[in-house]
Order: sequence, then C-alpha cells, then structure tokens
Amino acid sequence: MSKRFIVTGCNGYIGSHMCYELKKAYPDCWIHGVDKVEKQHLGHLYDIFSHTDLAVDPFDLSPFKREPIDAIFHFAAYTSVEEGEMRPFEYYFNNFVGAMRLIEEALSYGVPNFIFSSTAAVYGERKDSLFGHLNEDQPMNPHSVYGKTKQMVEEVLSQTYGMNVTCLRYFNACGRNVEAGLFEEHDPETHLIPLLVKNKKAIIYGDDWPTKDGTCIRDYVHVIDICRAHLLAYENMSKNAGVNITINIGTGKGHSVKEVVDKVNEIIHNGTMEIVTQSRREGDVAYLVASTDLANMYLNFRAEYSLDDIIESMK
Repeated sequence: MSKRFIVTGCNGYIGSHMCYELKKAYPDCWIHGVDKVEKQHLGHLYDIFSHTDLAVDPFDLSPFKREPIDAIFHFAAYTSVEEGEMRPFEYYFNNFVGAMRLIEEALSYGVPNFIFSSTAAVYGERKDSLFGHLNEDQPMNPHSVYGKTKQMVEEVLSQTYGMNVTCLRYFNACGRNVEAGLFEEHDPETHLIPLLVKNKKAIIYGDDWPTKDGTCIRDYVHVIDICRAHLLAYENMSKNAGVNITINIGTGKGHSVKEVVDKVNEIIHNGTMEIVTQSRREGDVAYLVASTDLANMYLNFRAEYSLDDIIESMK
C-alpha cells in the first residue's frame, strides 16, 4: 500500500520543499496538502489540497478512517520574529490554536506519526561553557513571541500519548531546491539570505553583540537537509512505537551575519553591495548554533550542504 501523508503549510517554504522530497522518496505516495494560502503553481506537489485555516476552519480526518494517514508533517505557522512582536495575538492564535486543533483531530482518528516543525528560537540564549551550541536539554526560554508559540506546542506534544511525536527544532533554514524550481516565497520576505540576494543594500541589525565581529551568529541549514531530516524522523517513527523526542536540525557551525553578507556580496553581487547597520531588533539573540549530537546519534543525520552551497543555490 502506498504511503499517505498530510502536509500542512504545503505552500510555504519548507512545506513545499517537503512535498517534493516526499514524492522523490516515495514515488507512489499520496499527499494531502493543507494551507490557508492557495498557490496554483505549487499544485503539482500534492494530490489533493484543502484551502484551510487550521485555527478557524473545520479540518475533518474522518474521510481517512478507511485509508489511514501514515504521518502528519505540520509546518503551518507564522514565522517572522519581527512581525510576531508587533502582532502577538495573531501569532499565538494562529500558531498555537491551529496546532491544538490539528493534534486533537490526529488523535481522534488514530494518526500514528506526527512531526512538528519547531525552531531554535525556543531556546533564547545560553551563557555557559557551551555558549552558542545548544543541545536539546537546554531549558526553553524564548525571547520572541514566535519562539513562545512554538514552545507552547512543544510542551503539549511532550505530554501527548497515543501517537509517535517528533519535534524538529530547525536553526536558520535557507537555500532552495534548484532541481524542483522551488523558492522562498514569503511576502514580505524576512529571511536574511534571500533578502541579500534580491537587494544590493544589506541591513545588519546591531553590530554591538558579544561576538567576534559584533553581529549575530546563526547556524544556516539548507532546506533540503531539513527535509531529509524529516524523512529520517518518519522512517524511525514508522518502525517504532512510543516515540516522543525533540531533535535539533542544524549544521553545528555558526556564521555571523557579517560573514553571510560578505559571502553573498562576493558570490551574487560581485562586491557591489551597500552595507548599512541599524539598531538591534526586538526578540533577537546573539548566538543560535546547534549541537547536532542527538540528530547524528538518533537519526544518523548530518548536514550535507555548506553556506557556500546555500548561497550558490540562490543564483
């Protein structure tokens, strides 16, 4: 029997890439895409589409009782740190209420595997001897509304029984699948690398952070690597019962914002960018770099793409 998957946020950046990678890994699989935004040019990525706002609209899994769903990949969420600080109620309502309604429906109809798209923003910032390299045992202390919404869903899932659960905490998702012709399509765009690629003016938010060059340090992980981690998580869950685990997905290597700006300036713009520094943004932290030990051990996952690969894919 072919695999049957639900992918929420199927028209989003990571969700669309995930649909492509699922079809590549399981050519005869059936995908039900769910999103509050309809994008006809992405319709080939899934077999059926529900134009659904999970926080508001009914989403009924009862039609799938006879042909059960193998897994739900839950990507649907608002993701901008800056926007979340300006519109907190919308973020809490969309990200938390939508997830709760989906989890309730999944449990009601016996979906065996649930993979949640979480974020390194749940950590906040650590200041001990492993400064910057965050492992999954680090207490959650998110600074941003966005991070807080993800923490809330994680906490509910950690106490959810009756289905396998894997929460994947991504670090900075970036890059694109050139083969698939997929891009980041945020409106407005908020992610650093596509902003730098599209504009010859680079804005750096703060040059007075406690880092080697005064700019924030992040762990930039290719979207294809993130999707591969989801496939490994699903494969593990499909072979085991009682799985409930949270895993970092990153490279384990940090790059400062200035380093990223300089690389994009070199690879994309031939050194012609204007670079401007502005004040820090609310909700940002100095370091977010993954400890990848658990991903290596539990999923046999190691990132395959470098920062240069990521930027090259954006040409």
